[in-house]
Amino acid sequence: MKKTVICQDVFGNKYETPVEDLHIRVGIYAIIIQDHKILLSHQWDGYGLIGGRLEKGETVEEALIREVKEETGLDICPGEIIYQTTKFFKRNQNAEPHQSVQLYFTHSKLSGNISTNGITQEEKQYTYDIPEWVDLNDLNKITFRHSVSLDTLINAYQNYCLKTKKEN
Repeated sequence: MKKTVICQDVFGNKYETPVEDLHIRVGIYAIIIQDHKILLSHQWDGYGLIGGRLEKGETVEEALIREVKEETGLDICPGEIIYQTTKFFKRNQNAEPHQSVQLYFTHSKLSGNISTNGITQEEKQYTYDIPEWVDLNDLNKITFRHSVSLDTLINAYQNYCLKTKKEN
């Protein structure tokens, strides 16, 4: 019997997938929080994180810088990895299945003006409008489309902040 995994899309649909059909993907995401707000992109019918896939020949830091610039127009200085996980996903029923190693970064500097001039043709299939600063108190009012819950990521960010505060 061949080994299978369950892939899930952003809408919660599940697909049993043979392991040999999986494509390996490294996902790089920025947790950008300032003034009690998180920067999120408009994706699908809700919001998603800023980030995407590591390209061949890139370091994870270079990928983060590129993804943030493409999706927000902003320049970022990568901080530390505050959360990591592996997820199995498909964009939709007909898409290729992926085994995705996902890395979530903080940042130390952020500058520039928000724009979507760098959005790629592929990203235009699910990303629209300019990224939005969402108040952390309003997160329960939005639809978040990502394989890791926003609560999990905010908790990882808060734990990172507590740890660095204790170290200083």
